[in-house]
Amino acid sequence: MTKEPGNLSHSVAWATLLVVTLLQIHSPKAAAEEPPAVEAPAASSEAATAEATGAETVAAIVTAPGGVPAEPTEADAAVDAVKASMARVEEQEAAGIGATYIIEFGDTFDWVRMVSGEWLKGDMKRMRDDNLEFDSDKLDMQNIDFADVSHVHSPVVNTYVFDDRVSVTGLAVITPDKVIVETDEGTKTFPRSELESIVSGGEREKDWWSMKLGFGLTLNKGNTDQLTYDIKFNVRREDRMTLLDLNYNTTFGRTGGVQNVNRHLGEEDFKVFLSSRWFVVPLFGQLFNDRFQNIQFRATPAAGAGVTIIDVPNVTWDFQTGVGYQYLKYKDATLLTNTSNPQNDAFIPLFTYADFDITGDIDFTVSWLTNLVVTTIGNTNHTGKADLAIELTSVIDLDIAFLYLRTEQPAPAAAPAPGDPPPDPIKQNDYQLVVGISLELG
Repeated sequence: MTKEPGNLSHSVAWATLLVVTLLQIHSPKAAAEEPPAVEAPAASSEAATAEATGAETVAAIVTAPGGVPAEPTEADAAVDAVKASMARVEEQEAAGIGATYIIEFGDTFDWVRMVSGEWLKGDMKRMRDDNLEFDSDKLDMQNIDFADVSHVHSPVVNTYVFDDRVSVTGLAVITPDKVIVETDEGTKTFPRSELESIVSGGEREKDWWSMKLGFGLTLNKGNTDQLTYDIKFNVRREDRMTLLDLNYNTTFGRTGGVQNVNRHLGEEDFKVFLSSRWFVVPLFGQLFNDRFQNIQFRATPAAGAGVTIIDVPNVTWDFQTGVGYQYLKYKDATLLTNTSNPQNDAFIPLFTYADFDITGDIDFTVSWLTNLVVTTIGNTNHTGKADLAIELTSVIDLDIAFLYLRTEQPAPAAAPAPGDPPPDPIKQNDYQLVVGISLELG
């Protein structure tokens, strides 16, 4: 059938109108369904990415009471988790930290951040005189200048001592400005500038003690048969207010099967800290025995006070003095004239001690003690020490120790046996150099 021209034009007009209408309807719908154009985000910094990743890790792992993870954090995520934990604390610090605040830690290990940005994982042992002893998970024991530490993350119980001997015990984080400690009585905040020391552990007695045992040996065989050995033992107890050092050193020696060295030296030093610089010493002194100095027993208990003269990173220097009583008994008084045995005297102790942290693995200490006997000046005696300790492992050190002993007027030697020649006079000075190994026992 043939369409008329008018009908065809009419159909085309209606078709065009329908298409335009459909396009008008479809365009808004398409625009609504199409995602809005967004500018490409700027590249995020590594720190922001780490913080986001760490925040997710912290949110996933903090399951144990007190904000400490139930298990150590995986190595790949630990640094990010610790960073995020510290960021949360610093954010809350800016807003104010109340007693009910719970620190959400990123790992079960101690972490320290150096001012250079490096992080160390391990076990924080103690901090005194601005020296932090940190047993690194990979680098073994490190002695770190505390001024080089920007942050500390410690989810274990330690005791933190501040000015005026204020102390708190608990879990803690340290920021550049604050020390935040989560205690049994609530979370407490202190200025970092007032922190004097950190003692490992809490109020348990065993946390205050440490020990060190050293051994040195000299052996010659052949034309000369000689054996000399030296044993040193140190016990230290350190809490938030006191420091007790007990030292024992003994040396035995034989040449050609005949004993020619037999000496024992015991030392005690007990300090009570009044501030970061001043301390009192209720008891310090020596117990001494030397067969070849004709000294059966010499005791020099004393009491006094002291001061820290220098306290800067890597160097400390103390001085103490007081008054004391000296008891001296000679092994053989046969050749003594116009001298009682034993002798009782008063003396003034002059004692100085310096510690130099040469590197994280090398420590050098030097000390000098003069017991100035004011009632019998000839009985004045001196003890000088120098010790170089080189860390080989976290528990073993190589020690090079020098000991100097002097008596101003030594006693006569013991009387010879019948038929023996007269003994040589006792010399004023004794010197000893020992190279040995020491073991950290606690």
